[in-house]
Amino acid sequence: MRYPQVKKLASPAALRERLAELGVDLPVDDELDPAGALAQPLPVTDGSAGTLEVPNRFAVLPMEGWDGTDDGRPTDLVRRRWQRFAASGCGLVWGEATAVRPDGRANPHQLVIGPDTVDDLAALRQILDPSQVVGMQLTHSGRWSRPAGAPAPRTAGAHPILDRRLGIDAAAAFSDDELDELA
Repeated sequence: MRYPQVKKLASPAALRERLAELGVDLPVDDELDPAGALAQPLPVTDGSAGTLEVPNRFAVLPMEGWDGTDDGRPTDLVRRRWQRFAASGCGLVWGEATAVRPDGRANPHQLVIGPDTVDDLAALRQILDPSQVVGMQLTHSGRWSRPAGAPAPRTAGAHPILDRRLGIDAAAAFSDDELDELA
């Protein structure tokens, strides 16, 4: 099966044809209403940032990138991805999974937010249009952590089934102080 890029479907008819190939029954309008619901601003209230206005209803959702540097900084591949987010015209960019500490990375090339990387991550914001609202998915991969490639699990609590399956013992548990540092 071929998987053409959606942006290469140059007409409503091409989109309808592709949906039919996939067996998807989804109506497609021939014309886009520039004042339609998806183009309308969306106010979002956040406990720390107050009310933000997302300029439209289109969003880039978080992914987990595998193309940061060994120390968790953005690379040219990350910056190119953010340039494409900017060019999409979406109103909300919910940035990719970013570990809150190096040992919480799911892979050795996941981004990390910390004192040494925060300026590099903040520079990603400058790539976007000022009207685009930005969030970032902050993560700690816990029992699935692989910061150097091999499993290096850390857990907040025991899970008898998963821990047995993954070979995790009590030594992987965070202390209460470590959990407080994560939050």
